[in-house]
Amino acid sequence: MRNTAKLTLIAGLLAVSGTAAADLTNGPNPYAAGFGFDTPDQAAWGGWSRGDAGTVYAEWDGFVDASYPGLLTAAPDIGQSGTADANLSWNAGTFAAGSGNLYSFSVPETFAVSLTGSAAASPLRAVLQFETWGVQMDYSTLLLNGLAPTYSEQSFYDAAYASSFGPVELVQHLVYWDLEQAAAQYLFNFGSSEHSMSLAQVAIDIGPAPAAAPVPLPAAAWLLGSGLLGLIGLGRRRSQPA
Repeated sequence: MRNTAKLTLIAGLLAVSGTAAADLTNGPNPYAAGFGFDTPDQAAWGGWSRGDAGTVYAEWDGFVDASYPGLLTAAPDIGQSGTADANLSWNAGTFAAGSGNLYSFSVPETFAVSLTGSAAASPLRAVLQFETWGVQMDYSTLLLNGLAPTYSEQSFYDAAYASSFGPVELVQHLVYWDLEQAAAQYLFNFGSSEHSMSLAQVAIDIGPAPAAAPVPLPAAAWLLGSGLLGLIGLGRRRSQPA
């Protein structure tokens, strides 16, 4: 009976995959308070706004795209700026399910996001935020132009999020790379170590790296400096003629 139920669910997902709704229909708004996504103007990792000159932005919430007929590829459906071309592709055996998510019940999933853009800052920061359901992402697969990330974390986790398909393990991720200079193309790669991971949403922001904060001096150093300045001032007063 359980196998029959699973096959029925899979068949239902496949049947409606051609008219998949965006993830926001079935999952949370990842930018809402308490969840893990941020816009760069609000985030500690950012400091710019989407659409600013010299920045790049692209976001996917659904992965059914008639502009790429017959290809396992989708253009951004939420928004994009600063990029001449942006697309997200996936491997054979992965498909857009009825949830609007990318899913596979048979193979480990691999994803690639390709952006050509005009990020002008140097150095700069490239930020990837994404949401998964079920089986979790394999962090060892995360690369940007062949480079491992500078920083990665789970920005939100719920072991039993109440989705429209029942409780799911929902994870939102934050990953970024600090780069010395801009590139002509940005190729992000990531994937799962096994099947049954559901990719729900992907957002990419590229902009100027935040300026390094000055390192605060310890209190003892301030006291020593004040004392030296005081001695210098006293010496000057004593050397002046009466």
